[in-house]
Amino acid sequence: MKKNDEILELGVSIAPKASALMADVAVRNIGRETIVRATMLALISGRPAFFLGSPGINKTGTVQDIARQVDGAVFYDALMPTIVSVEQLLVESTSIEESPASNGGKSIRTSDTLGRAANAHIIFADEIWKAEPRVLQTILDLAKGDGVRHEGRMVKTPLLAFVAASNELPDSEGNLQALWSRMTIRAEVKSLDRSGKKNLVAARMSRMQTGKSVVPSATLTLAEVETLREVRSFVEVSDEIVEIVLDLYQQLLDGDNAGFAWLWSDDRRFGRVFDVLQANALLDGRVRVSKQDLRVLELLLWDTPEQIPTVKAKIAPLCRTPLSDAQEMYDILQAPAGTVAEARAGDLNKLTPAVVQFEETEKELGRLQGEASGDEKKQIVDLLARVSKEKMDFVTVVLNARRSK
Repeated sequence: MKKNDEILELGVSIAPKASALMADVAVRNIGRETIVRATMLALISGRPAFFLGSPGINKTGTVQDIARQVDGAVFYDALMPTIVSVEQLLVESTSIEESPASNGGKSIRTSDTLGRAANAHIIFADEIWKAEPRVLQTILDLAKGDGVRHEGRMVKTPLLAFVAASNELPDSEGNLQALWSRMTIRAEVKSLDRSGKKNLVAARMSRMQTGKSVVPSATLTLAEVETLREVRSFVEVSDEIVEIVLDLYQQLLDGDNAGFAWLWSDDRRFGRVFDVLQANALLDGRVRVSKQDLRVLELLLWDTPEQIPTVKAKIAPLCRTPLSDAQEMYDILQAPAGTVAEARAGDLNKLTPAVVQFEETEKELGRLQGEASGDEKKQIVDLLARVSKEKMDFVTVVLNARRSK
């Protein structure tokens, strides 16, 4: 086995743990799946993430929850307008040393012990655009991930993910554009809808009534995160994927030159787009970027929230693959208010239509299996086997129910 194959195999063996961690955090943080995914993409790609959203929608809490489930990770969060100096951001303590001077007096020297943001694996910088000008260079250093300047030298930090948030974007003409351009992963986070708010209350009541503290059911070690970061660079990006992304860039530019000229001119972002695509594929347990990963471009190609619907509309047709169609068929079969669910709930009029839906789904998955290749083909085969088993179990339950009448 080639060394690259061994490295990729190691990463793929860890990926299910990362997926389980994301699912675990998403269950506790109602409606915040986007934050979970974006933060994990930042961890694995090493590229900063930014969340645009109003206060009180659990941005900090969700990121902190992820940090808790990375064993050994240090989390640091700061409300940036309250940080008035670089020392407040980086220095844990300062000691003063006195020593005799040649003139008979004393010389005094101070020595800083770095900590806080300089000691963190995951940083959350809230209200980042309101930071004091004197700390902006240090924030930029942290976002770049190259270390921080202190006492005239660059000091390496253990930082894995720089995450920021604000309820507004920076002034397009101000001095914050260099920092904004480095926010590779960008997500708009909205408050919960009516259903989400009801689920939030139900989850809170359940926790209070049981009196049990939340114990993570899935964790990663820092070493495993580092391994995923190393493996990420070995995930294959085909010429076809590069061409598709270039075509998408061109379509956005042709449709709105003034709005997307920034995107075409930012070569640094273009390169980092593929870092994030690789991270997304790896988190899904794949060793090559496929069309289904293009969905993550929704988090990478906008500059203002008004552009998000346009970006999504351009991306949607690019993401369709035999596997995505197969997954969509399966999701329809399992819909909470669908025919199969109603039949399982006891609606006898839905029994025959449910069996027919199972059979039609099997037939369509078989067709899609023939169109797929490689990893996608295997995943569709697994999905088809699952549907066939569920159909057998369903028919058995139906027959037993009829015999008992």
